Amino acid sequence: MTSAVAPSNGSGFFLGIFEGNFDPAVALVHKGKLVAYSEEERHIRVKHAYRVYPIESLKFCLKTAGIALSDVEAVGINWNMTAHADGTMATFFDEMKTKWKVDPRTISWQRDVLRRYHPVFYRAHHEYHWRREFGELSFPPLQEIPHHYTHAFHACMQSPFDRSLVVTIDGSGDQHCTVLWRHVSDVIEPIYVITMPHSLGWFYAAFTEYLGFRAYDGEYKVMGLAAYGSPDSVLQAQVGTVLFPSPDGVGYELDPTAIHYGERTYSDRFTDILVDRIHQPPRIPDEKITQWHENLAFAVQDALERAVIRLVRWGIRETGIKNICVGGGVGHNVKLNSTIFELTEVDDVFAQPLCNDAGGAAGAALATCFRKTGIRPERLQTLALGRQETNDEIETVLKLTGASYHRAPDICSVVAKELAEGRIVGWFQGRMEGGPRALGQRSILADPRRAENRDRVNAIIKFREYWRPFCPSMPFEVAGRYLQSSTDAPFMVIAFRATEELRRDAPAIVHVDGTCRVQLVKQSILPKFHRLLTEFDRITGVPVILNTSFNVKGEPIVCSIHDALRTFWSTGLDVLAAEDFLVKKPCS
Repeated sequence: MTSAVAPSNGSGFFLGIFEGNFDPAVALVHKGKLVAYSEEERHIRVKHAYRVYPIESLKFCLKTAGIALSDVEAVGINWNMTAHADGTMATFFDEMKTKWKVDPRTISWQRDVLRRYHPVFYRAHHEYHWRREFGELSFPPLQEIPHHYTHAFHACMQSPFDRSLVVTIDGSGDQHCTVLWRHVSDVIEPIYVITMPHSLGWFYAAFTEYLGFRAYDGEYKVMGLAAYGSPDSVLQAQVGTVLFPSPDGVGYELDPTAIHYGERTYSDRFTDILVDRIHQPPRIPDEKITQWHENLAFAVQDALERAVIRLVRWGIRETGIKNICVGGGVGHNVKLNSTIFELTEVDDVFAQPLCNDAGGAAGAALATCFRKTGIRPERLQTLALGRQETNDEIETVLKLTGASYHRAPDICSVVAKELAEGRIVGWFQGRMEGGPRALGQRSILADPRRAENRDRVNAIIKFREYWRPFCPSMPFEVAGRYLQSSTDAPFMVIAFRATEELRRDAPAIVHVDGTCRVQLVKQSILPKFHRLLTEFDRITGVPVILNTSFNVKGEPIVCSIHDALRTFWSTGLDVLAAEDFLVKKPCS
């Protein structure tokens, strides 16, 4: 499955690099510990960093550890490069052409994949970028890790479980789209495999574009919109002609003629056949959302959940294992993760918060370290793995900008008071978090006790659609008070049903379906953010704060103090709390 690696130089450092069309990223592991992780978009300020080599992320990771590229033992790559060179993938693509009428654009994509992930080309591609930045060095070898195995390893080996069922779901990786794995201790083996073209990621991306959003960016909008929809038997039947159970009653199949194989005059993600089946034109991006659109989103989300639940239930029956791990890009579907958690057969769920291909950089680095050294990854406790700026560095920038600021003797108590008085705060603290969720490092915070604060944040800061939910952060110890049932949830990747007390205390963060995608904050992991929550509780009697990512629509989460100041001055934020410094607008 993997290529040989050069003898170890003994440094204990392993890189992982994901360099694909979207969301390039780099991770650095030392002796089983993820010490740095960064997505290129944060550095270059272009969302998703489309087809950009992650050189700034690479430099950041090396600088964090104080090492050179030549000090790295190996670089993990989350592709099965050998399969792209020895005929395995070529044969697979040829067999696809005998089963379906594969269109010319797909054939062109297949040829590009075979060329791009060939080990000789891929090695040369990386070394080209390394030489441009670092010159001639002793370049580390590449270690290939098959794509879905990377997702599975990353999910279960950083989970709290020693035994689990792992479901990995994405668009595609190597030839795979969905794989169910049995994980026991260090052994991870596939027990059910679904290959191209039967992709739940492609299915969801197609309907994301059908609903007027951009694929690989707007899927979370479809998920949020689905909560406003209702069952519509006609729409559910139409969606059911695209995604349906496989003959064995366990897996699923996708009709590729509706997604990729045919004329595509509306979108590259779905064919004109899909338009004929749905009987209504695709939504134009600025077109008004109607109940029909909400019901279509509901039907799509429901079909996704049914497909995955059927597979998970089969796996539980086959193995008797009731702890579930989720990996792959579809693992960002919070509603799906929540539905799995609510199954009576399931004991617990761990959804890897870095589940997409960008996070695959971390998975590949951890898997490479494990294969070379036998050191298991540490359990994932925090995503605060990115750039950090000191008080001195922040003050230097504040002086240069001429901003009026002061250093607070106790930033947590001051910010808690500002929030309680109705002001909206940009919270810039510690190391930037990885992944798409704000987790108390780069956050926009507001008082959740008034529902209108949600609308205010939406209208003057986030510029988001009405159906997008806002999320709460709360101390881990109050989960029983505010959630009907829950598990350890520090990463906002799973939603739980709110109690009546939470609905009453914090209406701004309860979604229309009665759930909230929560961050449960432990004092031992995030002491400063935990203290802010307890200070807010001391003032208001409610230990909950509305927490959303520190960015505006269409931009990456802020990385540097420069990014934070630009966002602060260009939006309706009232206060910026940057480490120990407070910046307030004159009217605040």
